[in-house]
Amino acid sequence: KIRPSLNPGSNTIRKININTATEDELKAHPYIRYLLARLIVEYRNQHGVYASPSDIKHIMLINDSIYKKVSPYLSVE
Repeated sequence: KIRPSLNPGSNTIRKININTATEDELKAHPYIRYLLARLIVEYRNQHGVYASPSDIKHIMLINDSIYKKVSPYLSVE
């Protein structure tokens, strides 16, 4: 029944700009909880804008498994 509605070629990932996103915008993502959103914003406030999404690895709470999960959804512009 739903086959006509499915279009596998249209699956685009909406990326979040971690240099401008608010805590609320970040925590709305299913893989980013409140604490992680707060840490991403606080780190940005203290150290300046992120040069690349991999810069969030400098946050002590973010390990490789968390980074692999969230990195496809993050961008810097």
